[in-house]
Amino acid sequence: MSLGHGTLDLREDPDGTLSVQVTRQDTYPVNIGPGELDTLPALTEQLGLADSLFVITDTNVADVLLQRTVDLFRDRGMRVQPIVVPAGEASKSWPVLQSVIDALLTRGVQRRSALVALGGGVIVDAVGFVASVVMRGLPYINVPTSLVAQLDAAIGGKTGIDYNGSKNLLGGFYHPAAVLIDPELLRTLPAREIRGGLAEAVKVGILHPPLFTKLENLSSGSPPDIEALAAVTSDAARYKMHLLKDDPFERSLVRLLNLGHSFGHALEAATRFEVYRHGEAIAVGIALATMMSRHRGMCAAETTDRILACLRRCGLGVTMPPSLMTATWEEIDVIRRIRNGVLNEVLPVSVGECVVVDEVSHDEFVSAAGALAGPGTAAAPRATAGRQ
Repeated sequence: MSLGHGTLDLREDPDGTLSVQVTRQDTYPVNIGPGELDTLPALTEQLGLADSLFVITDTNVADVLLQRTVDLFRDRGMRVQPIVVPAGEASKSWPVLQSVIDALLTRGVQRRSALVALGGGVIVDAVGFVASVVMRGLPYINVPTSLVAQLDAAIGGKTGIDYNGSKNLLGGFYHPAAVLIDPELLRTLPAREIRGGLAEAVKVGILHPPLFTKLENLSSGSPPDIEALAAVTSDAARYKMHLLKDDPFERSLVRLLNLGHSFGHALEAATRFEVYRHGEAIAVGIALATMMSRHRGMCAAETTDRILACLRRCGLGVTMPPSLMTATWEEIDVIRRIRNGVLNEVLPVSVGECVVVDEVSHDEFVSAAGALAGPGTAAAPRATAGRQ
């Protein structure tokens, strides 16, 4: 299995200009299935990464899975060192990233050391970023422990941290050496984390009807139905990769997978990442985009109701407190500037079809938020430090 290799072709033009063509190829496995965590040491050996390992996780995941993971390596005589950061979005930041880099350097990281990202979206995004910059690139393995990370954050090679109040402002594309997805790890998650992950599944499901139907029929009981969640994760991960295959480095700013994310990221930023879990904010963003599409006459009432009902069935709120509307719209303006002045908002037309429009107006935003509000309007979630 290749950890990333490439070629460089050089041509000298008649005018003396050198034309350089560099091609990089990354080949890595995405292993999905119950019990996959136990195969992690064997996988690192197969990849040639067993000499020097660092497991990076957060305080919440460490309480549940760190010792088990470290023991898996040590039982095979493999050298592994853990690094633990505080749980929560605040760890997806430059100061925490610097502390992880300092810890790696202090503990003797080498050019062929490998990092294991054991955690949710915050951990896999941040560890991927660290791996991309230390010694010009270390191999890393994603072991996502939350639903949102298993079906979204851990696949696709996107890394990033928040900066200056903006979500994922710093980052890049740097693919892992492997991704290991074990649905059994979801058993340790609080119900709120399961719900947040389902928001990303709904996003993909709106683009992929078979997945959407699975979500409409998903039981919302506790404990979670791991078999059903595993099927959702597998479908969502595979279809996401299908959508990425023609533009894996996001050269285009017009991306269907951004459905709900403009408003969702803005809502997270407006509340300083302290109130909404990522998926909760994305659910509100999907609802807003759907209602805007309905108001434009692009989305039938039946489709609108179906999407909102699916979000609610997954235990997700679809309304925005009026007190947050002004701050959220201000953050939308920040996102617009980052996207070269054009919002490129994704709007659902039907389950299975979305379109991208250049802009939505403030009046549309206010109207959609108002239409979603009603007697059952939910308050903003309380800030918690739930597992990632």
